[in-house]
Amino acid sequence: MPAMRERPNILIFVMDTQPVRNMVPYGYEKPTTPNVARIAAEGLVYENHFVTGSWTVPSHASLFTGKYQTGHGIGGQHEYLSPSLPTMAELLNRCGYQTAGFSNNTWVNQDDTNIARGFQEFVLVRRPRGQNPQIGPEDDFIVEDEVDSGSAQTVELVRQWFANSYDGDRPFFLFINCVEPHLRVWAPEPFRSQFLQSGIDESEARAVNQDIFAERLGRVPGRPDGYMNEHDWAILKSLYDGETACLDQRMGQLFDHLRSLKLLDDTLLLIISDHGDLLERKGMMGHHLSLFDDLVHTPFIARWPGVVPAGRRFDGFVQICDLFPTLLDLLQVEDDSLWHEMQGVSLTPTWSGETVRDFAVSEYMKPLQTVERALRHDPEFNYRLWLRRLKTIRTREWKYHWCSDGRDMLFRMDIDPGERDNVLEDNPQQAAELRHKLEAFLMTLERHDYGDRLRNHGFRNVRWDNVDKIRAWGLYRDVIPFPGPYHKDE
Repeated sequence: MPAMRERPNILIFVMDTQPVRNMVPYGYEKPTTPNVARIAAEGLVYENHFVTGSWTVPSHASLFTGKYQTGHGIGGQHEYLSPSLPTMAELLNRCGYQTAGFSNNTWVNQDDTNIARGFQEFVLVRRPRGQNPQIGPEDDFIVEDEVDSGSAQTVELVRQWFANSYDGDRPFFLFINCVEPHLRVWAPEPFRSQFLQSGIDESEARAVNQDIFAERLGRVPGRPDGYMNEHDWAILKSLYDGETACLDQRMGQLFDHLRSLKLLDDTLLLIISDHGDLLERKGMMGHHLSLFDDLVHTPFIARWPGVVPAGRRFDGFVQICDLFPTLLDLLQVEDDSLWHEMQGVSLTPTWSGETVRDFAVSEYMKPLQTVERALRHDPEFNYRLWLRRLKTIRTREWKYHWCSDGRDMLFRMDIDPGERDNVLEDNPQQAAELRHKLEAFLMTLERHDYGDRLRNHGFRNVRWDNVDKIRAWGLYRDVIPFPGPYHKDE
């Protein structure tokens, strides 16, 4: 294992809900991310990074365990990370790191979901003005009070950590999650006005639908068919740009602070996102119920002068579950039992341009969480249409979606990157080949299935009467230990 002084500091910064779509390092023409672009120019941009799931819980679980959703067993039907699985923070503690986490998102915590297990210090950052940290489109206070979603406070808390808690004799591992640009998107000024679509005043922007269930259930107010129109989506996209720009500015403040402390160049900086968001798809909004690239193709930028190449781009496939084995490799950890747990691969060969993957795989569990929330809006909703499991395999040319209800899809990604034209009927042999390849890969993974478990936290507490309805049909599985063996009395 490298000597203590040779080990880099490690900073993982998660831009929650940030797709590649509107970021300068990924070709966006508007200046939404000048600070991230500066880091990108000093580091390595991964052009084809794919997360293992479409929302916060499975993606962060993959980040911290090095496993696919199949391997860690946490997602839309089970919202708790098993204590039996080793985590990144636990490993770095063993390696002598000072570990600390700062999360704007209550899904990423050490209590209800156990995802952030192992950090010596962990701060669940409360929202501005003391609001609950939970995030969502119902957060009207953001609009009313002209405050951000917590990133300014987070950066300040990190500064305080360096001033009051940082042990300069040890390398640090910092994890930061900031929830811009998660719905509700309404950036404080000047970011909102800078990117708001021309000709749109604030009152119209304020009125645009941000209720994911209104769109999913076809109940958007003022729309004849109940769904958002092209104009609505354009306004929302411009509001997303403002949120991305706001977070980028806060990130720049943090990176400048690390430069001033002369720590940035001794730090392996990893900027990633856990998922994107669905836009301009009728009846689909947010980041559940699908695995389109809008959701799973996310940014990943690495910087460490002298080790990670500067000003380079890597176009091979990488995944979020690769970060943990990369750190094992970098720190020369020789624990066979820990390596056995890894389902991702080390990315250190990519720093010299070597390919490590031929394809990317993503998964989506049975969405019990989403179903329970939908029943709050419509107790008669036929949620069986949503109760399907999804798995995808992505190559440069093709993407195959396996769907448990048989409604599979196939897209030619080289000519249809937006996944709009399902060509499965015209290419059944290609779909079969990809299905077999995906099946063969999944069979190599050790599987964990812990049953069904929904959390009960924050101001969106689970409605257990809705769960009882799902349970009555055998769709919610209460997992209990087997009773002891039967012994007939003699």
